[in-house]
Amino acid sequence: MNCRALSLRCRFLFHAIETLILTYYDSFVLVSSQGHFPRLENVGAFKNVSIVPTQATCGLPDRSTFCHSSVAVQSIISCTQRFCIQECPYRSSPSSYRLLLSEGLGTCVTEDKRDLHPGSSSNASSFIFHNHKDCFSTPRSLRLGASFTLTVWLKPEQEGVMCVIEKAIDGQTVFKLTISEKETMFYYRTVNGLQPPIKVMTLGRILVKKWIHLSVQVHHSRISFFLNGWEDDNTPFDSRTLMGTVADIDADGTLQIGQSFSGLEQFVGRIQDFRLYPVALTNRDILEVFSGKFPHLHTQSECRCPGSHPRVHPLIQRYCIPNGADDTTNDRVLRLDAEAHPLYYINDNDIGTTWISSVFANTAGLDRGVSITIDLQNGQYQVFYIILQFFSPHPEAIKIERKKRDDLKWEDWQYFARNCSIFGMENNGSLEKPDSVNCLQLHSFTPYSRGNLTFSVLTPEPNHRPGYNDFYNTPSLQEFVKATQVRIHLRGQYHTTEPWVNFRHRYYGVNEVTVSGRCNCHGHADDCDTAMKPYRCLCIKESYTEGNNCDRCLPLYNDKPFRPGDQVHAYNCKPCQCYSHAESCHYDLAMDPFPQEHHRGGGGVCDNCQHNTAGRNCELCKDFHYRQAGADLSAIDVCKPCDCYATGTKNKSLLCDNIGGQCNCKRHVSGRQCNQCQEGFYNLQQSNLDGCSPCNCNTSGTVNGDITCHQNSGQCKCKANVIGLRCDNCNFGFKALRYSNEDGCEPCWCNSHGSVNQFCNPLSGQCNCKEHVKGLLCDTCMDNFYGLDVTGCKACECDAAGSISGTMCDARTGQCACKPNIGGRRCDQCLDGYNKVQKGHSFHCLPCNCEKAGTVNGSLFCDKSTGQCPCKAGVTGLRCSQCMVHTYNLSISNVRGCQPCDCDTLGTSAGTVCDPLSGQCVCLPQRQGRRCEECKPGFYFSPSSVAGCLPCLCHIAGSVNQICDKMTGQCSCQDASVTGQTCEHCKELYFGFDSVTGRCQHCNCHPAGAISGTCHLVTGQCLCKQFVTGLKCDNCVPDASNLDVHNLFGCSKTPFQQPPPTGEVFSSSVINLSWSSPDSPNSNRLIYQLYRDEEEIYTTEDYHPYSLQTFTDTMLAPYTLYSYYVQASNVHGFTRSDSVMYRTKSGTPIGSLDLNPVFPVSHHSVLLYWTSISNNSGPIEKYILTCTSSVDLQPCGQYEGLKTSAIIWNLIPFTKYVFSVEACTSGGCLKSQPVTVVTAQAPPEGLHPPTVETLSSTELAVEWSPPEKPNGIIIRYELYMRKKLKSAGNFLPPEIRVFQSSGWLSPQPVVESQNENALAPPQTSATVIDLEPFTEYEFYVLAVNMAGSISSDWMSGRTGEAAPAFMPSPSVVPLSPYSLNVSWEKPEDNLARGEVMGYSINLMTEQVLAFSQVLHIAEPHELSYVATGLKPYRTYNFTVTLCNQIGCVTSEPGMGQTLAAAPRKLSAPHVEGINSTTVKISWNEPEDLNGPSPIYQVERMDLSLATMSIEVTKGIRFPGNGYYRFASSTLPTNTYFTGKLD
Repeated sequence: MNCRALSLRCRFLFHAIETLILTYYDSFVLVSSQGHFPRLENVGAFKNVSIVPTQATCGLPDRSTFCHSSVAVQSIISCTQRFCIQECPYRSSPSSYRLLLSEGLGTCVTEDKRDLHPGSSSNASSFIFHNHKDCFSTPRSLRLGASFTLTVWLKPEQEGVMCVIEKAIDGQTVFKLTISEKETMFYYRTVNGLQPPIKVMTLGRILVKKWIHLSVQVHHSRISFFLNGWEDDNTPFDSRTLMGTVADIDADGTLQIGQSFSGLEQFVGRIQDFRLYPVALTNRDILEVFSGKFPHLHTQSECRCPGSHPRVHPLIQRYCIPNGADDTTNDRVLRLDAEAHPLYYINDNDIGTTWISSVFANTAGLDRGVSITIDLQNGQYQVFYIILQFFSPHPEAIKIERKKRDDLKWEDWQYFARNCSIFGMENNGSLEKPDSVNCLQLHSFTPYSRGNLTFSVLTPEPNHRPGYNDFYNTPSLQEFVKATQVRIHLRGQYHTTEPWVNFRHRYYGVNEVTVSGRCNCHGHADDCDTAMKPYRCLCIKESYTEGNNCDRCLPLYNDKPFRPGDQVHAYNCKPCQCYSHAESCHYDLAMDPFPQEHHRGGGGVCDNCQHNTAGRNCELCKDFHYRQAGADLSAIDVCKPCDCYATGTKNKSLLCDNIGGQCNCKRHVSGRQCNQCQEGFYNLQQSNLDGCSPCNCNTSGTVNGDITCHQNSGQCKCKANVIGLRCDNCNFGFKALRYSNEDGCEPCWCNSHGSVNQFCNPLSGQCNCKEHVKGLLCDTCMDNFYGLDVTGCKACECDAAGSISGTMCDARTGQCACKPNIGGRRCDQCLDGYNKVQKGHSFHCLPCNCEKAGTVNGSLFCDKSTGQCPCKAGVTGLRCSQCMVHTYNLSISNVRGCQPCDCDTLGTSAGTVCDPLSGQCVCLPQRQGRRCEECKPGFYFSPSSVAGCLPCLCHIAGSVNQICDKMTGQCSCQDASVTGQTCEHCKELYFGFDSVTGRCQHCNCHPAGAISGTCHLVTGQCLCKQFVTGLKCDNCVPDASNLDVHNLFGCSKTPFQQPPPTGEVFSSSVINLSWSSPDSPNSNRLIYQLYRDEEEIYTTEDYHPYSLQTFTDTMLAPYTLYSYYVQASNVHGFTRSDSVMYRTKSGTPIGSLDLNPVFPVSHHSVLLYWTSISNNSGPIEKYILTCTSSVDLQPCGQYEGLKTSAIIWNLIPFTKYVFSVEACTSGGCLKSQPVTVVTAQAPPEGLHPPTVETLSSTELAVEWSPPEKPNGIIIRYELYMRKKLKSAGNFLPPEIRVFQSSGWLSPQPVVESQNENALAPPQTSATVIDLEPFTEYEFYVLAVNMAGSISSDWMSGRTGEAAPAFMPSPSVVPLSPYSLNVSWEKPEDNLARGEVMGYSINLMTEQVLAFSQVLHIAEPHELSYVATGLKPYRTYNFTVTLCNQIGCVTSEPGMGQTLAAAPRKLSAPHVEGINSTTVKISWNEPEDLNGPSPIYQVERMDLSLATMSIEVTKGIRFPGNGYYRFASSTLPTNTYFTGKLD
């Protein structure tokens, strides 16, 4: 922990120490070095500390006392007693808790052991709450205290508000906790009723289908919310203040988990480990519940904070503060006892704390003393000072030891003593060597308290250590300052050994031990992360070092050996040059020309060169690999495999040229890899000494007479309609191969319908016709066939019986010539209106004679085969002249022809049919009518009867006669008092039917007391109202009065059980009240009186049926509680309701609301704060801060909450915004005056690439637009240019600035100023000149404002064309004795200077005045030409002329020689006889040598046959000896001949 964590007093002291240290170092040139070193700090602070004896601390195991002394001598003479208590004042162990899901699980809640929260034990379970009705848990309830904590793991499975837990008493909420993906709500009730809920915005922290740990910490009126433990600064996610303590007055209330008591807010998801703690847990407790690990503190970590102050002070760990309080708050309590003096106070970086040892009962204990060990824990440090600040009198002797490494023994470091003889050493002994140890004599008198001792490792005064002023060149001194542990032995004590001193002064008290040092970073780091174990030096980038101590070079920086930095030189590691082909290198002393110097030479050797490279610097290619000339050595693919094709190389060689990669090819093979045949050759084979065979293409069939073929198959480039390996045949469907035909052959033109296929004889052109088709093109049908189509020609097939004899069908349609009344293409059908009658092998057609009234649509046509006419639905017969069974009345107007009889099945005799003319059905005896659907008189229709009709059975006295209604059976009653189907019952309001007279008596019920005029049919008793009695209902019951015809009760009683009014608070001044009638109104008329606070405010009356009464109470005070009740009365008495209370809503706040921004403002955000207001209109529920852009008047952000400050983010830089804040209650808002703020400038954004336009071959016009988001005033544009990177290149060409323009471009007049437009805007276009022709350049623009700059992307453009500058000489390679292959390469764009329009291949003549002959004009894509018709073994010179649209350039000649051929034109030798056995033979050279000097061979032939001209035929004998010539037709070609001589 650094000085920021110290108290004021401690900070001042440590600052003084650090100043002292730096002063010393300035004299040593320690801190002025060129190396980099971390600053000095107290490396012993908060590290583990131990003591021997282990119980040598006061207050252990029980409370103890000691005497406090001051710097005055009087304090040592007397005893000011102090206590030492090491016990924790608050909790020192975890609190107990209750698991809420261990009981009361509903049937809907299921247990799951698979999906558990992170870190769950193997036997844990989560509980799934489903989206079903009544899916909740009801654990046993308990009463909450003023402090409690809820902790729970949640995994919601859907969005929306969901209830986690709710407690209610008598239907009233005590507290409720709900969550959603946006907010967490805590509802609670105090003694003053239900309060506004606490709303915490948790957007982004509580996610669907993700586990979250939620803790709610409540202590009296303070509530804090924790999500997944605590925040980064050990604080809750949010902390709020309640309106009062949660009022839980009854332990017997109802507790419900997973659903609110309203049945809404169903929790859907998983809940696990739901705990209720009866205390407010501390922040460290909550982190322990979440993670299972209790956060460790340096001093007495087990001591916990109280619930009122649950957070450990972030700067001083012995204090606790409330959640929500600032770090500088004075509201703090001690976590430890005020009289505690534990050992860990000795190095807590707080000079306000003191370690006190146990009291030594005698001086012998002081002589033995104590040993204090501080373990630096996380690495080896360079220690320069150790400072001891004493609370007690000074020890007489001190020994300081160190461990250089934890695995080494303790080493003496320094001795201090009143008299050094106690250690057997002399006082202030000399230091012979840098690592010598001496004893420094302490002063003869020291303070009685508060003394200090400083051990300066480099300058232990009065003797300076040898090498102290040359630290970095003194290795032994560098080793001497290293330490991982420090041990301090305290022995004896000044002043307290006197007999008159109280023995309780004999103790050691130390305020602080400071170990001032730094991380050992070897001069290559400015900072060190000491929070890690071991610590880690933050090596500076320029050092190119790594390791926790920056003690080695990075893998690719070993060109010189590692060397620590010192006060003069940084000695950074030097890079090896490995061209990005190695991951590490090593230093080789033998390779370094200057091994003794760091800044010259280098011995780096690259390790394990990759990418097929080799060499010390990976600058070469391995065998069987090559690189292109001028290739970038750092390209990852700089070395490419030769990939020589062994089949095409000489002697199967796989080696290639190290530069360029050309393999050694056979005679007729070409290509860098020797993997392709030369033009005019194909079929590269290993067995072929020349590699490839000639193509032998037929030039009549090849495109443009081409002689080249496919490299593998030998397929020549045939014209469109030509096939064959040599292009010597017409393709199928074509004929007549001709050289003059551009497509080679012409189509056969075979008729697609008449020919079998599209093929024809390639010579005659005759197509292959289908059967019954004729003609050269197969386009004509044969006789007695017709209709040539895709199926060919079809036979006529005229019917012999129906067609006219001796005729043929139509050749196109196939129609035959038919006899009368006969039709159809083949004359095999009758015409319409006729049907076919077969007679033997012949047939006749007869007329149909259909009945028009019975056919469909009056049709006269019948089926041509059967003669059947098309009958209507109800008609039958061959000619449709008869009605079907159960139908009648055949007519032409009836769509069905005949209509159905529709006989009633219940009234008709079974098995009968109706009359076909009249339709009359055969009826049963009780039925009548055409359909038998009616009953006869004296009967009525009854579906339940078998016959369908029943007799009327009218009462003789009660009815007029015995005839009833035919459909209902109702008889006609003779008297008005009688009713019933048979007239034998009394009507309503009558009773007592007389069977003789057929009459009834009137009821005569009292109209006020009877419910209606009806009475009992036998006794005549009327039906009385509730409070009425008597046969005629004409008397009130006891305790009732006032018989009234309008009273539904008849008489009235006192009303009973009036419900209280129900209130709805409309606003801060209006409450709407409604009430219903008493449960027992006991009258038809009621009078209501409404009372507010015991004062009548409203009267009204109501009549039965009673309606809901309403009254709106207005002009009320805001946020005020009112009491209401209702009194209801009737003519007999009254009753009143219980009282109910309602509070009006909050009103609009009143007062002054001031809004202020905090300057300076940022470019993307503004911090604003405002005053908090208090008023009587109700509690402030939220402040609303709004922001509006003055540019487009659109909202730019909003804050809503209870804080009095907020940051509005995502603003646009350099923009004017208007802010206002509203303080809102539920009744309205008070708005502040608007505040205008201009955001700061920021670097521009959205700069598009420039547009580039070609002006000439050396000029480009570049234009650009201002950035989309200037974010400030644009003051400058810069234009940068480079040549465009070629696709195959890896080297980025340098970029240069070619244009700059300054000015003033303001995006909007946000600041009114006289100088606003004093400067013109910077230019947005430029013309770049002196460029290379036809070269592609790239440009980008840099836009600069007052806050920064932005660069656009590159945009390319090409300069115009110019006359070409250079054409390389062609390469000339022999193909045969008569041809040479001339090839060339397209020059680079900067040489061609334009699009190549073509090449001209020129042959240089051999005359004295040489001139060139144009052999061929090549297209731009052609890069070779075969010159033919040459003479064997001759040397030819060729040039190539390149032309673009501007001009042409001709190359230097390229020379080549044709291959040798056999000599020609050798004349017969001259023979001259010398003697009888000798002749002289002489000859001349051939006229055409066609090669080097020939070898001559002279042959002799005897002539023994006189007639050399005689031809000999096969099988004919010939006489004599000699030579005979056989005719060419005698033997086949390519046949061996064996002659037989007889």
